Amino acid sequence: MTNSERRITYLSKFAEPPGEALPDTEIIVKFAEKMGFKDAFGYNNCSEVFDEHCRLSAGTNQDISGLSYEILKGKSIQWPYPAKTDSENGTLRLFEDKQFFTPTKLANIITVSDENQSELINPKFPLILTTGRIRDQWHTMTRTGKVQKLNKHIPASFLEIHPEDAEIRNIKEGDLVEITGRRGNSRVSAKITSDIKKGVVFMPMHWGKSHNSDLGRANNITNSLFDPKSKEPDFKFSAVEVVKYSKPVQKICVIGAGAGAYGFIKQYRDLNSTDEIHVFSKEDYAFYNRILLPDYISGSRNWDDLQKLFNGESEVRNLHLHIGKEIVSIDRKSKVIIDQEGGKHSYDLLLMATGSRAIVPREIPSQINGIYTMRTRSDADNFRKYAKPGNHVVVVGGGLLGLEMAGALREMEVNVSVVQRSPRLMERQLDILSSQLLDEELSELGIEIYYNDEVQTFYGHENVEAIKLASGKRIDCDALIIAIGTIPNAEIARASGLDCNRGVVVDEHLRTSDPSIFAVGELAEFQNRLFGITSAAEEQAQLVAKIIAGDSTLKYKGSTLMNILKIQGINLCSVGEITPPENDPEFEEIVFTDRAQRYYKKCVIHKDKLVGCVLMGDKQEFAEYKQLIDEGTELSEKRLTLLRSAAKIENVEGKLICSCNSVGEGNLINKINSGCSDFKELCQSTGAGLGCGSCRPEVRKILEANLIPVTA
Repeated sequence: MTNSERRITYLSKFAEPPGEALPDTEIIVKFAEKMGFKDAFGYNNCSEVFDEHCRLSAGTNQDISGLSYEILKGKSIQWPYPAKTDSENGTLRLFEDKQFFTPTKLANIITVSDENQSELINPKFPLILTTGRIRDQWHTMTRTGKVQKLNKHIPASFLEIHPEDAEIRNIKEGDLVEITGRRGNSRVSAKITSDIKKGVVFMPMHWGKSHNSDLGRANNITNSLFDPKSKEPDFKFSAVEVVKYSKPVQKICVIGAGAGAYGFIKQYRDLNSTDEIHVFSKEDYAFYNRILLPDYISGSRNWDDLQKLFNGESEVRNLHLHIGKEIVSIDRKSKVIIDQEGGKHSYDLLLMATGSRAIVPREIPSQINGIYTMRTRSDADNFRKYAKPGNHVVVVGGGLLGLEMAGALREMEVNVSVVQRSPRLMERQLDILSSQLLDEELSELGIEIYYNDEVQTFYGHENVEAIKLASGKRIDCDALIIAIGTIPNAEIARASGLDCNRGVVVDEHLRTSDPSIFAVGELAEFQNRLFGITSAAEEQAQLVAKIIAGDSTLKYKGSTLMNILKIQGINLCSVGEITPPENDPEFEEIVFTDRAQRYYKKCVIHKDKLVGCVLMGDKQEFAEYKQLIDEGTELSEKRLTLLRSAAKIENVEGKLICSCNSVGEGNLINKINSGCSDFKELCQSTGAGLGCGSCRPEVRKILEANLIPVTA
């Protein structure tokens, strides 16, 4: 290696190449030999290649013909270092003999003007924009951008601005700002810091055009001026103005009032208070937590516990709620949606968050009472009369919802049977062993499970009285719950001509094939995948809110699928890819099992990244592992401590708030009292809200109620 001091240094080999990898020199020699040039490339090692390089320099201004690996292994040398030299360390200073590298051997004095040749600032463009690198990225990130540990440092472009310059422009940390110059503009988030000089702003040069938007690109503003001698481009000095971004006022209509819709309006109102927002709910009840319907049926939670939109919040957030208004069609050409009464509602932007509905087999008799799906409050209210001690309820489907319903009913001393068409429970979310252990847990709770079977016949006139399975088994029952899966509510999207497969096809900005229409939640299909979990709907909704608010640098990359079984006394969750492909050497499994205690933990690793896990008996690592999977972070030394966590399990204090990570109200209050005032930090430090996300509104309410007001 040669540095700017002309110092040549020998770099020792850090490690032997892994596997069949070879040094570049050996690869070239082998290639030359196969091409028939063995004599010309007859090197035995890297040292011989360097020797030839040194000989070729003889007689030049950069003569190093006296160098070799042997000399460099002992010390560094400054070139020139000819074969015959009196200096042991090379040439400390050049041109001491007053002989220069010019035809006349005389020095050429080149005068340069002290006058700034860059564009000058003025009242219209009063700031100087300088550009450059950030620590963890190189050029256009074609290589460094693929390393998640580097991307975690700074994930998107930004503008550094001095606090005084920011205050003059009413810019706060994280605000979107517009940087405008004589040649164009960019739009990124502001980073307020005194590290930058007043009157100067800095923008990194790494980000280019992304998803048909180049608003994160610094070269929109820089000019093509360059120095005529050195050819150095003038990227360090551009006159600009910076203002807080203000988008044109728009009317946004939201179809649906579930997790995706709530996540959007909550995030969007934090970013924009001027746009008009209309929400259309098919149900008479809007913005409630469907995940907690089993708890509502069992009575462990009342209806207020399921509410996401608290009293008065719609007025505070300036929402126009249309309750009981089902949207039946979309006129994309006129930008109008039509409700079931024929009412027309115009929009500038439309967000579809219509969710999904339960799959109901055609053979289910509609004339018999006591057969339910469990998707709405109406379903739960109608079913509650059957949830009485001593009654017998059959749950068809051994997935997450079906098993949670079975667990809730057993708490009420209702007899429960589960009919599962496949040979094991939660077959998409669990591997074989964890499914077997779950079967043992449910059996201890008194839940009877019939595998490899399905309902064939229904008995009863007005109310269901019994069913007959394909195996011939007859089961007397008082009610039946169908929980065999869901299907996206994509009918109006399909009828309007939007691109649809199983769901509505969306891009990295969660836009549909119509640029004025977005889709989130169970409806949205991204890269041929549906993400039917609440946390994914909220993640998508928050991203759409930021994009509509003006941040075009963000991209959706998919959500991590996770499943947390909420049954009292059973600790079980799975995240990501839990069953690796067979005979694929790039996948590895780290497993810890104590079958007698039904304690089972498995981590799935692919190319030094955690891609999936199953935790049973104890899920204290859930939040940590989910974050590793979400971020795709290289494990490195972290791999050595997987399943060896020494973290102390904190006892639940007070009312249970987060059943996913066993966090009580007291745990949250203790953390708040210790100085935690940020919602995201509170969730990260306690684990609350990092699972299914259903407890987030309640966590936020506890935070706001217990924050100590700051007095002047």
